[in-house]
Amino acid sequence: MSKRILVVDDEELVRNYVTRALLSRGYDVITAVDGASAVAIIEKEDFDLAICDLKMPDLRGEEVIRRLKVRRPLTSVIVITGSVSDISNPILPMLSVDGFLIKPFGINEVREMVEKILKAK
Repeated sequence: MSKRILVVDDEELVRNYVTRALLSRGYDVITAVDGASAVAIIEKEDFDLAICDLKMPDLRGEEVIRRLKVRRPLTSVIVITGSVSDISNPILPMLSVDGFLIKPFGINEVREMVEKILKAK
């Protein structure tokens, strides 16, 4: 059975880019266009990994990750951010974030990080 990955980003271009990178490796990918839709998906479905943007217009990424970890504590998390300074966000270590993708990032960077995290799981 392939690993299930949730991709959450309000930017369609980023969401599609990450999704294509993962589908080409045989992962089962579900996408969410914003934080609210991600939370609704999390309530119903289980994932091995979630890739979540931090800055979204409705629910910020930190809140989506917090809700994910409450509902699905074993799900690994990669954060997408446009700023290196977001990595020092004091909330993120408490949420057990497994990795960061800083925009702009490459397809190989996405694939390598996902494979490393899922292999370690």
